[in-house]
Amino acid sequence: MLADFGLLYCAFFWGISFVSMKILVDVYPACWILFLRFTVAGIFVYLFFHKRINKSLLHDFKSGTVLGFLLFLALATQTVGLNYIGGGRSAFISAIYVLLVPLMVWAMRKIFPGWVTLGAACLCILGMYLLTGDEMSGTFNLGDFLTVLCAFIFAFQVILIDKYDHGCDPITLSFVEFITLGFFALIASLLFEPKKELINAASLPELIFTIVFCTFGCYMIQICAQKFVKPARATIIMSLESVFGLLGSVILLGEPVSFRSGLGCALIFIAVLAAELHELGVRR
Repeated sequence: MLADFGLLYCAFFWGISFVSMKILVDVYPACWILFLRFTVAGIFVYLFFHKRINKSLLHDFKSGTVLGFLLFLALATQTVGLNYIGGGRSAFISAIYVLLVPLMVWAMRKIFPGWVTLGAACLCILGMYLLTGDEMSGTFNLGDFLTVLCAFIFAFQVILIDKYDHGCDPITLSFVEFITLGFFALIASLLFEPKKELINAASLPELIFTIVFCTFGCYMIQICAQKFVKPARATIIMSLESVFGLLGSVILLGEPVSFRSGLGCALIFIAVLAAELHELGVRR
């Protein structure tokens, strides 16, 4: 249950981070934000756990590099896709990874996730559809393709975390993942984005919050928690990110909420509750 609460922590702060990210994207280009977030978070991990990281095996570093590169690809394709489709449409398509994870585990490992898990994943998708509003009309375009690709990469990364967690040190995985993502984000920023000042004093509180709580804390906790939680259930718990994101926008930004969005939140919450109660029943 402690691992479940860890993933709930991730969902909460990732959801709340939408508020701070709305401020940061007006100040920095997307890849530059990723560089700042993950590079500084990687430095924090090393400062706290350098003795443990220095004793890690080469396999830990190789695995962390793969995870960091995949996470960069997922975030990059999602960000570029936003240039062609709306945020709600992007959020819904990205959320398909919740259903892709159990299906991919079933296909790759021949492990049936169970009807309750599959049903909860489908309920999450329906909840996200209601939550993201009326942006799903229109023809399939490049933005849709990139965001679908993002969902597949996210799903594959979650499955790989589950695989690597059982043979690697999770702290080292987090450190290498952060530094790898920061490196590729820096290269992409220098090649494709306009030059910006490194630190903007006006947005410093939001930047610190995003680095400390939403990056350093969340991504490291995700890797540690997935050591004890199956990938399919982990993605269902983390889908609460969208619920917390909506609540954060309402409470902190004063944005209105519709009945449709509220119903979407309720369905996602029911899906998470069903998955958790099913898991408790299995343990007994």
